[in-house]
Amino acid sequence: MTWLTILLSVLTLTVESKNSVAATGDIPPSAEVSYDCNYQKGTVRQGDEAVLTLSNLGGLTINKVEVYIRSNQKAGAGMWTVTIDGQKVATKSGSFDQWFGAYDNTYYHALSLLPKIYSGVQEMVIRLQGTANSLYIDRYVISYTPAPVHSVTLMRGDEVFQTLTETTGGAGVFLPSTEDYNGWRFIGWSETECGQTTTRPELIAPNTQCYPLTDVTLWAAYEYILPEDSIYVSDLTEGEYLYTNTRVQMALAGIPDENGWMIPQMMNRKDMNQQYSFAFNAAKDTAYLTHIATGTPIGYNDQRKLVTAASPWRVYHEGNETILYATIANKNYVLWLNVQDGEGGNMHVGLVAANPQNSPMKLAYPASENEQIFTCHPEFGMGFDNPLEMNKNEYIFPFGSYDLIIRNGEKELRLR
Repeated sequence: MTWLTILLSVLTLTVESKNSVAATGDIPPSAEVSYDCNYQKGTVRQGDEAVLTLSNLGGLTINKVEVYIRSNQKAGAGMWTVTIDGQKVATKSGSFDQWFGAYDNTYYHALSLLPKIYSGVQEMVIRLQGTANSLYIDRYVISYTPAPVHSVTLMRGDEVFQTLTETTGGAGVFLPSTEDYNGWRFIGWSETECGQTTTRPELIAPNTQCYPLTDVTLWAAYEYILPEDSIYVSDLTEGEYLYTNTRVQMALAGIPDENGWMIPQMMNRKDMNQQYSFAFNAAKDTAYLTHIATGTPIGYNDQRKLVTAASPWRVYHEGNETILYATIANKNYVLWLNVQDGEGGNMHVGLVAANPQNSPMKLAYPASENEQIFTCHPEFGMGFDNPLEMNKNEYIFPFGSYDLIIRNGEKELRLR
């Protein structure tokens, strides 16, 4: 006859103070323990409460929970509650003499709290609420079976990148980072395999410890952001844009104050305060600006101050370079974003005497919700070779089995 013996691990948590316990015995590798008694040490009077919380248990099996307690000479009662993974699984209420046949203020007795075995446990909370003076907790003794060892298979596209296996059950594995691949930028590990999509997958961060409850497969997830040049306007059409200085990554922002000043901001294509409506004439050499968020026109006066009035801005445009300037008293003044008042002075937007050529000024499209593209299959490449022109305001970029359509700065991903 063959006997199968299951060796249980035993964790003992001895109360040291009103907010600490000392752990001895078999301590689960990832476990976190907290204890709090709102009176002192392990003493629980009527209306008092003592709470022991064990978390990050890694899916182990709880076989038995015992708590060693004593009472006053002639009294002591309370209610015990055990909660596992958010579910109340056991309660035990009554007095010390009901549990053990008599009160005892000298020796600690073991009270069993669990009616059965619980597996796959991540968190356990043991709570004692006092109903009569007094009960005294000395220690908690938890018998358990360690969680089984699990493996994590890491995929990069269709290839296995790495297989990680726990050293012991519940110890977890360390998820590495990995390099960018085939033009895609690595952003984390996904439990769900995805093709090219504009929906960001839920991710587990790299360079962190992961505690699998079963054998699992994770996919390396990547993102692709449109090339920088694609966010700048090449063909002038009426629309909503940012006016930017690409050399310092600043953008026109807000409206002029009463002193004729505007303060530039670091370029943020999602910021409505940096977005302006541009109305061009037929020749595309003149534009009128309106701050979209406030509906305020942006202009200038004869003293070269910026004002909240409509003014004809002259336009120099070459490739994706777009410069706004004003002609005042037969001189040209470029709308410049980083004018500095003296050495170490404040930065502001101003009109600077200059010829409107060879500058880093450009119009940028506002960010689109569908601009970022994600994938778990970087081996298919980006697919942004040779855009196919549909018309002067609309382009198609082949992208794997999708087409990315850019229309007046708005982007749409369409399955072929």
